[in-house]
Amino acid sequence: MVGLEQLDYVIDTAQKVWQIKPYRDVRLPSVINNNPIAVDALWTDKGLRPNFNNLAFIVQYCRNVEELNSQKKQLADLPIRGWILITNGHYYLNYYNQCNQLEEEEIESHALASILNSSKSRLFTPKALSEFRTGQLSLGDLEEVISERSFSFILRQRQKLDLAFTEAIKTAINKIPRAKLDFPKDLRYQMEGHTIRVAIAFLSARILEDKGFFSSDSLIPTDDPRKLLNKTVSFTNGFFKRASDSISSLEEFLPQQTDKILQSLAAHLGNSITFALVDHRDVGLLYERAIKELPNNLGGKDWSDLQRHYTPVAIAEKMLELLPLERIRPEERVIFDPAAGSGSLLLAATSRLAGMSDIPEEIKARTQYLANHIAGNDLDEYADLVTKLRYLLAQESLGKNISFPFPNHYTHQDYEQLNKDNFSIKPRVIIANPPFAEDGNTQRAGTFIRTALSWLENGSQFAFILPQSFLTNTTHGLPEVRKLLTDSCQIHEVWQLPEGAVGIDAAQDVCIVSGTINNNSVRFPTIARAVLSRAKIDNTRDSGFLGNTWVAKLNYDDESWSSVTTPIIKISVPTVPLGNIFYVFNGVTPNTTHKPISQCPPNTICKRNWRMKWRDKDRLWADPNIVDINERWIRYGKDFLHTPVMQNSELFDLPKLLVGRKVNRGSRNPLAVQLDTIGFCPDNDVYCVLPVSQVDKYTYRYKKTDQLPDEWNNFSHEDQRLWLLGLLSSKLCNLLSLSGRNTRELSALNFCNLPLPAKVDHRIIENTRKIVERDQQNLPIPEPDELRIQLDKIVEENYGNPRWIEISRTGTPTGLEEWKQERTKSTYIVLGQVLEVSEDNSQIFVYLNGLLDDEQEQWLPILPEMPGWALDGTVFNAELSEDVETFAELKKRPWAIKRFRHRPYSYLTNDELEQKLRIKSLEHFS
Repeated sequence: MVGLEQLDYVIDTAQKVWQIKPYRDVRLPSVINNNPIAVDALWTDKGLRPNFNNLAFIVQYCRNVEELNSQKKQLADLPIRGWILITNGHYYLNYYNQCNQLEEEEIESHALASILNSSKSRLFTPKALSEFRTGQLSLGDLEEVISERSFSFILRQRQKLDLAFTEAIKTAINKIPRAKLDFPKDLRYQMEGHTIRVAIAFLSARILEDKGFFSSDSLIPTDDPRKLLNKTVSFTNGFFKRASDSISSLEEFLPQQTDKILQSLAAHLGNSITFALVDHRDVGLLYERAIKELPNNLGGKDWSDLQRHYTPVAIAEKMLELLPLERIRPEERVIFDPAAGSGSLLLAATSRLAGMSDIPEEIKARTQYLANHIAGNDLDEYADLVTKLRYLLAQESLGKNISFPFPNHYTHQDYEQLNKDNFSIKPRVIIANPPFAEDGNTQRAGTFIRTALSWLENGSQFAFILPQSFLTNTTHGLPEVRKLLTDSCQIHEVWQLPEGAVGIDAAQDVCIVSGTINNNSVRFPTIARAVLSRAKIDNTRDSGFLGNTWVAKLNYDDESWSSVTTPIIKISVPTVPLGNIFYVFNGVTPNTTHKPISQCPPNTICKRNWRMKWRDKDRLWADPNIVDINERWIRYGKDFLHTPVMQNSELFDLPKLLVGRKVNRGSRNPLAVQLDTIGFCPDNDVYCVLPVSQVDKYTYRYKKTDQLPDEWNNFSHEDQRLWLLGLLSSKLCNLLSLSGRNTRELSALNFCNLPLPAKVDHRIIENTRKIVERDQQNLPIPEPDELRIQLDKIVEENYGNPRWIEISRTGTPTGLEEWKQERTKSTYIVLGQVLEVSEDNSQIFVYLNGLLDDEQEQWLPILPEMPGWALDGTVFNAELSEDVETFAELKKRPWAIKRFRHRPYSYLTNDELEQKLRIKSLEHFS
């Protein structure tokens, strides 16, 4: 046998042995160079369409030894388990052994079938079709087959696709003329919008082409966007029609540039790149990149198919994954998104339902079930075009034999007009990313929650993406909405995600609240999660990293949700609120016509100016030499100030503490504090703090009290200030200040409620005095700074050395590296149950069956991947890294237990469960 006869022989033999047809002539990405690899035959796990995480085996013919060696190098970089290369009558089998080392052996043609069917073949054979869990789409559900090598390949290829798409858009937009008299800005913005719409459509059509949607025998992709889009329009939905219309608009207004625009897109997205391995997740990421390039000036229905309120797929999948949908009967399990936008939540909902074990198995019944149990709505009539496109691409990623249908129920109504009587289908689960805008003194997200809850009955579930201010704001009706949720629901989870995690060009931190309507009196704890740092935010937006986890408790009549904003630190010693012993007041705001000046004019009352931007973040003393020479003075009086604070005029001249009001809680020191010995008059974003006994004034809501620290009045005002300065500059007090605090401001109420030890420690005063004197002399600060280390230690002693969970506010989020390390490890299944939560909410008493430990129950720290529903004692299955065998090892590596799964059939009565199990056992017996 020679040449192609050898190739056909190997392919036919492998197909007979594995009973799975290969994909022929597939263009795969290459790491070595920019040219895709055209492979002769590719087998995937379970026979699915090729994807980044399902490549199993390749058969390839090489014309000579040079080509053979080149193919070896290229295939070794692919996330594939094995291959056979054929050249000059020789057959070379390559595969990765159990130690992930590449082995090669030459095999004889007559021995091919036995080798492919031998015990070693389990290392590279495509998994049997019978093992396929029908419908799984989520990358999270397929992590078991992703090795560390495969995962790095996926990330590299996504970056390559991202760069190609971004460059395609930018170079195409650069072909549009700059705005001028005969070509106004508005027209240029519209042409940019048309270009981006065409880019998204051409990208999608190229994906379909590389996935074999058009059943073409040609290996050469279509580099002509006009030709490919025209071919696609007749097969698919209206988004491609709108893209074709956009080409017509470009030709009308830019007749000389349109071909150049289309050529730029083809140059980056055509033959030079392959999309054979992408899935709907990759499409979602690329779509997000494209929308970021849209001009902000575009609006109205002409552009409503391009959604700015985009929910990343990874976050959408996490929202659905952590809802206990298993508690709702399959026939009632209808998931509804009333503000569906570009469809991420709908896709995640279909994926979640498709992976459940109690829905129909027969393909036609399964397709009908999925189409009828997901419902979407968006007021805009064009909002579903991209959603339909993404469903189409998802279906193509899975293959024709897997059901992933677009919802049958999709409406275009004002969700505020919906009620239980006019729904086309009754929802039991609401998922949504509603509008965040404010209507006067009402937050629309709060109004949405009231409306959505009115649709649901007891036992129904929800997951909402909300502005993070929802957790803390005391205005816009939000306290009443929080109370409504606390009173009528079991809140399973509250996540806090940083700015940029959700939405396009998002300028707002968000939170995600999920739970179950619960009219019972029993309330279980809530799982809280937070990523506050924006560093490496792609891990959250693109991969679903949710950061630190802790347990919070929301009680009846609890309007404040401070326990979910940050881990509560249990203080075991007596304390007094700061507002009981210190007077807090704001600085001033000069009016726009009387800004700060360098010299005080004659016959004018002036005060020394101070702003927190001038402070040295490593020092505690407010140095007057740091003040801008051109802004040293503020003219003081009713004619010069926007909001004069005349009643505190003389207090500005006294030594005092200055504490930042407008300080992000994500900063290194959310309690930005300075000792002012000069007598500064700060701006309105700074609190001034003086001992009450010195000024005989109390902050609003506070009044004279006997609740004072021991021997408080025996300390001088200077000592009192130094004591408070030492406390506020400590690591512990900075953490205490985060409770109930919003993302960008420290409210006066939060600040005045800060608990201070009820006993004054002289060591804090003396230690702080030394730090201030060092700062005043501008002496160098040693590294490590023993004075600050000692101060932190003394402060912790004064608070009773409490235990706490710290969330990274800057830099790499805590736990990120541990999370990454555990994601690709092989796992085994354990059965578990949370038996108790510790009184301080810092630990859980867990039963785990499957460990090699002598004990099956033990106290553990909060497991970071554990879902909130598990805190009520529901039995769960989970995956545990294979190299963790004891509770002691799990304590050290809590990220090692992951992918928790709810107990199935939890909605069945005892009689129904007994009947089901009896039938199953009979089927097994027969």
